[in-house]
Amino acid sequence: MRARDEACVGVDLSGTNVRAAVVDAAGHVLGQERHRLLSKEPPQVAEAIVRAAKTACGAAGLPFGEVRALGVGVAGQVEKGTGLVASAPGLGWKDVPLQKLLQARASKLPMTLACDLAAAAWAERVAGAGKGADDLLVVLVGSTVGAGLVVSGKLHEGASGAAGDLAHVKVHPNGRICACGQRGCLDAYASAPSLAAWARDDLRIAAAAARASGKQPGIGRRLLDHAGGDPERITAAAMERAAHEGDELSSRLLDEAARLLGQAVANLIIVLNPERLLLGGGLLSGSPRMRRTVIEAVEQNLSRAARAALHIGAPALEEDAAVVGAALIAREALSR
Repeated sequence: MRARDEACVGVDLSGTNVRAAVVDAAGHVLGQERHRLLSKEPPQVAEAIVRAAKTACGAAGLPFGEVRALGVGVAGQVEKGTGLVASAPGLGWKDVPLQKLLQARASKLPMTLACDLAAAAWAERVAGAGKGADDLLVVLVGSTVGAGLVVSGKLHEGASGAAGDLAHVKVHPNGRICACGQRGCLDAYASAPSLAAWARDDLRIAAAAARASGKQPGIGRRLLDHAGGDPERITAAAMERAAHEGDELSSRLLDEAARLLGQAVANLIIVLNPERLLLGGGLLSGSPRMRRTVIEAVEQNLSRAARAALHIGAPALEEDAAVVGAALIAREALSR
């Protein structure tokens, strides 16, 4: 049997882009398409998904009508079993019936929707750095913080599809306000946008204190240099570069965010007792300092029993993970 005869289409839907790929049973990409979303209105996004899927099929030399199933990984929370997107902040969505919109445009195609983090975890388990691990935790840190869980060889999405929502674990009672509206969430400290906002807030406080005392601000100078003197241009990447040059503010915030992240991950490991932890995402990939500190914090906070069987590594599939995982989840659903 040819690989393409077992192929499914996976889609990775972010707040700005849609990427589709034809994926075989082993997780190999046979053809793909990527384009920016021109509209975030749900019907237009559904059209964009189907169009990208058809183009990817053309690139793979496979008629769209011959693919076995369609899987979509959404950067947000997807209600298990219904395909309702309960929340997708990057798209500005709440309670959007995306699966119904897709079924109206491809009624004969079996389809499954999931959170992109769950899709990434399943891809790593089938074809990546988690291959063969029946108990796997994949933590990805970038524009947000999240986790995908494999428990006893099966993808664990929780009763409503919200399992792995590490972003909103509380790490500071009455702490920094999160985009969700609550205070003290991990995402308010350890995601890339929140880190940059935290640095800007501390710089403003320092500048106000310096003005009150008639002195020049003494912190964050190297960080501001890397941002061209404009606090609004501060990024997590600039903080990493400034910390490498000895910037005290950047070093302190990166280390504190990493310690909070490591503690939260350690707590999750103690509860789940996985055999493998994969730490990745754009922020940790671009910040060796944060990655080292996260691993140190994980190991410092683990119980001896949880640490005994644990191997810590990095994801292997990188940007392919969500699109490959979405296709593999859709394929898996066919056999249920």
